Amino acid sequence: MRDTAGSTVRPAAALFALTLTVSSVLLGSTILNVALPTMQTELGASTTEQQWFLNAYTLTFAGFLLVAGNAGDRWGLKRLLVWGSAAFAVTTAVAGFLDSPLAIIVLRALMGVAAATIMPTTLAVILRIFPAGDRARAIATWAAASGLSISLGPLLGGALLSADMWWGSVLELVALFALLGLAATLAWIPAIPASGRGELRMTPVAGSLAGIGLLVFGVVHATDDGWAYPGTWLPAAAGVVVLAGLVLAEVRHREPLLDVGLFRHPSFTVAAVALTLGSFVVFGYLYFTTFYLQILRGYSPLRTGLLLIPLSAGLVAGAPLSRVATERFGARTTIATGIALMTAGCACITRLGGHTAAGWFVADAFVLQLGFALVLAPGTTLASSSVPAERAGAGSALLNTLRQLGSALGVAVLGSALWSRYSGAVLDRLTGSPAGVRRAAAESLASALATGDRTATEAAEAAFLGAMHVTALVAAGVCGVALLVTLCVRTSSRRGRTVAARTPEPQRAGADRGA
Repeated sequence: MRDTAGSTVRPAAALFALTLTVSSVLLGSTILNVALPTMQTELGASTTEQQWFLNAYTLTFAGFLLVAGNAGDRWGLKRLLVWGSAAFAVTTAVAGFLDSPLAIIVLRALMGVAAATIMPTTLAVILRIFPAGDRARAIATWAAASGLSISLGPLLGGALLSADMWWGSVLELVALFALLGLAATLAWIPAIPASGRGELRMTPVAGSLAGIGLLVFGVVHATDDGWAYPGTWLPAAAGVVVLAGLVLAEVRHREPLLDVGLFRHPSFTVAAVALTLGSFVVFGYLYFTTFYLQILRGYSPLRTGLLLIPLSAGLVAGAPLSRVATERFGARTTIATGIALMTAGCACITRLGGHTAAGWFVADAFVLQLGFALVLAPGTTLASSSVPAERAGAGSALLNTLRQLGSALGVAVLGSALWSRYSGAVLDRLTGSPAGVRRAAAESLASALATGDRTATEAAEAAFLGAMHVTALVAAGVCGVALLVTLCVRTSSRRGRTVAARTPEPQRAGADRGA
């Protein structure tokens, strides 16, 4: 196989390099979840700071994806991938040795900037070096590696922490993966001529960061102050206004970074909504189930990671199944089936209690991730098919911006729903307890258990379970919205085959047929 410059490409080696590199980025987004209780103990991190350890990364990740996609088109995909991987490895390694919550949040934000240069670039390289007949299979492999990394993060992190390593060891492992990906990229990714297109405007980047940041800030701080407090709803409302203004400005621009015109393709719309809301649910799920397993059930980080293995198993089983199902029933039907499974998985969380058999949780986790696997590969392929080859970087950047926005809001919204509901419920149950006990119990589940007060412990456990059940129903409702969009947005093809496998060039007329 030869690339666009005529040089020889080793497809298997190139795909391995791309999947290894993108895996380090997504590993960095979930491996910290199992370390949150440890960080609370070792660093004294508050519930709000713990949410920002995760959201600082996804926020800058989402914000800089727009300019990163255009930078790859303009300066060269391999060059951007090399520099991004190096920056990601360095910032990740440094963050692991910090002991200040604020400093960690800042470094996590810088990690997100570096990660933004990697995620869309790897997908864009696939679209540039693989011919149409091999593209769908390569994207499916890339998507499977992405999802598998998300699932393996808690397991690998739990193994390190259970070996009495410090919390930052989980980030050092991610840095090692990034360095291996960098070496593979230098060895096996060919130099792809830059298109020279793509205007690098920082105003949309600033607008996306400000809008997403304000929105997430408001949602996260609803945990402490409630939605009635102006410091909560005003930032959230301002974020929505800023994002709306950004979309309107980009619609009018001759060469937009945020190409909302892609939503004219029904296939892109269906895929983008499914991937965004699917990421919302998966990342929110990982956040609140970590506290259920480690704090409420008292499991070690390693056992927590082992119980989350079904997430990986569901993805491994779903990756080939999604391709077979798409070829037989169509991408839209496959995506809808996946979302329906995710909805069922969220609803079944309401059956979890303080002494529920671990097998119930394992089965539920498998169903949830199996559903996401049926969304991930066909959704990515459908969305990518709507993007012209010379704008592959910008197009994949938009898709991944939406996915990262969904991830950030998943942690923020579901985390806020969990802790807000918990705080109110536990205070209602401890009306006759001393003020110090009530204050500690309202702060977090871990603080309530640390009081040693039996009444506070029982009240906190009951309040947390009730809050988790409500949060799971919110997640199920989000899945319901995604399912409704998938079923109601009609595309030009009823069968909905995966078009990337059949279309010589993604920009060919009718490339959106396949949802």
